Amino acid sequence: GGRPRDERGPMAEQQDHTDALRTLIEGQRFVMLTTSTVDGSKLVSRPMTIQELDGWDARFITQASNDAAEQSDGRAVNLSFMDGNTYVSLAGTGSVERDPAKKRELWSKLNEAFAGEVDDPNNVVLTVTIASGEYWDGGNSVAQAIRVAKAAVTGERPDGGAHGTVEV
Repeated sequence: GGRPRDERGPMAEQQDHTDALRTLIEGQRFVMLTTSTVDGSKLVSRPMTIQELDGWDARFITQASNDAAEQSDGRAVNLSFMDGNTYVSLAGTGSVERDPAKKRELWSKLNEAFAGEVDDPNNVVLTVTIASGEYWDGGNSVAQAIRVAKAAVTGERPDGGAHGTVEV
């Protein structure tokens, strides 16, 4: 069982996974940001809007006084999203930037609705530098339903679609 080995070698297969992950995250606007409380006693998730994806840095506008900024700055975080039958989990490190020029570059009317004025010093840029990611791509719903139905008839485990783990 299992997938056939990639004859091009592990580096080519790793690049394929990296390219697939990049394709899946480009164009994503909304993610769940998961942080750990400062004392490490629990994980906390909240929806965030990606303002910019620059290389493997995802940038957000948030407030310095809220948990997202306080629990992310200099700490391990996770970004996750699902889109149809595709699931992505990204691990990285957060950092809070107070650069007014960068904040203005990323600012939008949507930010204004939630966060007030761009020049408010409480508004900051949260950057998550992505270090690794994992994805599960089940393909379209019809193909997934056919794989599950086939598995039910044959008694074999259904093919879950593409899966990859990437260090970036």
